[in-house]
Amino acid sequence: MGRHERVAELAQLDAEGLVVADVGCGSGRTVRALLAAGAGGGCAPAVVHALDHVSALDDDLLADPRVRSRIADLDSPLPWGDGELDRVVSLNAAEHLTDPVAHLAEVHRVLRPGGLCVLAHSDWDTALFTSTDDVLTRQLVDGFTAANPGPGPSDGFMGRKLLALAATGAERGAPWEVVTATSWADPHRRFDDGSLAWKVATGVLAAAQHDPALLARAAGWMEELRALAAAGQFLFAVTDVAVVLRRA
Repeated sequence: MGRHERVAELAQLDAEGLVVADVGCGSGRTVRALLAAGAGGGCAPAVVHALDHVSALDDDLLADPRVRSRIADLDSPLPWGDGELDRVVSLNAAEHLTDPVAHLAEVHRVLRPGGLCVLAHSDWDTALFTSTDDVLTRQLVDGFTAANPGPGPSDGFMGRKLLALAATGAERGAPWEVVTATSWADPHRRFDDGSLAWKVATGVLAAAQHDPALLARAAGWMEELRALAAAGQFLFAVTDVAVVLRRA
């Protein structure tokens, strides 16, 4: 079971007619997992709102009558009324928010009393790569975790901070009950272009751009990972953390 399916399972789709939102939906892999909940013995939601700051949702999901694609700035108030949603899920969005506590307060507002929020995030500091140079790997992962590669905020330690975000929410009038906190690390053996390990390693490479000598070593490190994967000796994993919060 992948991270998207785990997030959908944690949403506890246990009643008919639920209205769900995926905040920071990307291409829609979590949306797809939510819609498939019925096949796994749960109840498929009546509506899934797919929200992100750009339109990247897969075409088949855009055509699904149960899906409502929404484009909005995630740092702005969410585009729903008070208590309008039964479930909100968010995967790997929190680190890119200017004020994740304020965002979580907005999630609290749009959930009905007793509604659930599944807040999930990879903790990039835990990224594991098989390599013949453990010292270099640690240096590169540390640089990637500390880097801010884009124009907006990022936080490579966000996974371990999710419970603290929820606790701080009470200070802004958004109290949460913590239903559960869990983590997992799925193993990945592929390193072909487009694989998760390749995507994270590409980010590691980008984070080394400021240091030409380190960048050259990182490029060689990337080629070594590819060779290890071809030989069947490669493994990548990263710890994913999820907290399930109930609106008090």
